[in-house]
Amino acid sequence: MELESALLIIPPKPVQAFAYPLREEYDPDSFAKVPAHFTIFFPFVPAEQSNEAADALGSICAQHSPFVVTLERYGRFEDVVFLEPSDPEPMIALHRSLAEVYPDYARENYHPHLTLGRAKDPSRIQLPNPPSFTFPVDSIRIYVGSPEDQTAPYIPRLTIPLG
Repeated sequence: MELESALLIIPPKPVQAFAYPLREEYDPDSFAKVPAHFTIFFPFVPAEQSNEAADALGSICAQHSPFVVTLERYGRFEDVVFLEPSDPEPMIALHRSLAEVYPDYARENYHPHLTLGRAKDPSRIQLPNPPSFTFPVDSIRIYVGSPEDQTAPYIPRLTIPLG
């Protein structure tokens, strides 16, 4: 079975607790695979290359100071409802730096967000009043899992510190 990786920012437990029931109901496929997260790259390098990638990631991440994220508003794409950071620039800058070394995994128009639900009509997703969370981001993580096994979660393989 071939394993793939993802490069993620994992918010703390209060954000996880808020997102849990929404993701369980409105995004069950992702909910079963990984905790609530901000995607930097997915897919990322093949899983067997993740340890090798950690050295390059560490050098890049060392150039980015830890930063604070505030989540207090919802956003929408065509079929997704999400929480978005009040100031996305630190995540965009990190993505941009990583994309210079890993252009094959980068997305154009990167828009940091934490997906809460997916629906053909996202206005039907029942959302509570917007939360207010502020937390530090001092690392990114590589998660590894199988795209074919829908029952097995992705697991954290490496944590790469910022700063």
